[in-house]
Amino acid sequence: MMKQLFFKYQNKKQLVLASLGTFLGLFFLFTSLHFLHKIYNYGENTEMLSKNTIVVQKKVRSGSLLGLSSSEFSNEEIEEVRSKPFVEKCDPIRSNTFKVVLQIDDPLIPAFNSDIYVQSVKKGYLDVKTDRWDWDEKSEILPIIMPRDFLMMMNNFLSASNIPQLSDNLVLDLKINLKIGTRLNRETIHARIVGFTNELSSILVPEEFLIWANDNYGEPDKEEISQLVVKSKDGQFGLLEKYLDEKELESKKSQLIIAKLKSALSVLLSIISIVSLLTVFLSILVLIQYLQLILTKNDYEIRTLLRLGHSPRMLIKVFMRYFVLLFSIVTISALLAFLPAKYYLQDVFISNGISLEDSVSYYLYAALIFVSAVFVFSIFMSTKRRIFKTVNT
Repeated sequence: MMKQLFFKYQNKKQLVLASLGTFLGLFFLFTSLHFLHKIYNYGENTEMLSKNTIVVQKKVRSGSLLGLSSSEFSNEEIEEVRSKPFVEKCDPIRSNTFKVVLQIDDPLIPAFNSDIYVQSVKKGYLDVKTDRWDWDEKSEILPIIMPRDFLMMMNNFLSASNIPQLSDNLVLDLKINLKIGTRLNRETIHARIVGFTNELSSILVPEEFLIWANDNYGEPDKEEISQLVVKSKDGQFGLLEKYLDEKELESKKSQLIIAKLKSALSVLLSIISIVSLLTVFLSILVLIQYLQLILTKNDYEIRTLLRLGHSPRMLIKVFMRYFVLLFSIVTISALLAFLPAKYYLQDVFISNGISLEDSVSYYLYAALIFVSAVFVFSIFMSTKRRIFKTVNT
């Protein structure tokens, strides 16, 4: 009864326009936030290097072959990279100065021995659980990260021997020995693979192990720094790439493409999210204005009902129910529109070689709760202020 009384003067055109603006704003907000989160986490759990992290080295020039230029990084060059405002952190990739032979001691495959090259990076650059990457002199097992190129070489060896190739899960269970040092000073280290990488062509070992092994079995004074691991700040990878070109530094094309893609899409989706959020807030303001208009037109009715004994809270509930129901319908419609858009855009990404996680991002749920809370609070305060103002006049 009260609902029919209060809303007989409503302007349907203004209500429809405000609802449509809210719907479009929520739809684009949900879609952009979902894919912003998925793009930001693209490659997670598939690569061991953390987000926005690449490996760089000096470009090979003819002068390098003639000994006229060096492929090593000096301390001054490393500090210069670190000092750039778009660089979050930068550290050298350290290498072995001792002989290393990898030996597979497992009944699954025949005897396999190979001279290898090992490197290490600081823990902060690796997307691996700390307890799986810890090592000290008392450790029985050395954790290592295997380059996929090396795994392909092993599988080629097995294929040539008419032996089934190894999957990732099987390789993780292999018993591996690393023989380090020379014949006069040699030690066998038991190792296990804890992950794989496409970004480095050498086997990664914990930094603590490499320092210990270089000190005891190598020549640490002869260590050369030919690669750096660099982590850029979010959304600033373009500046890092420009700097690399200026300094004639390079990285793997796949790393650059993925980092550029993530950076560009993150910026674009962030802009869309901000514009969508502003659209939602503007639409909420229009709905509040619409509410104020209805309250003004029903000033006489509100005063009459208050004189007849109806409480202000009861009147507030009538308006709250109407607008909360309206916002709920608009929000559910935006969610229903988001779902087919999500699957369509996900197929577009997959067709272009980008496989994103299928689950709905929690960013969407956070945005839904935040916008709903803002709307309900705004409508409640606006209605309460107006009705209690009427009571006091």
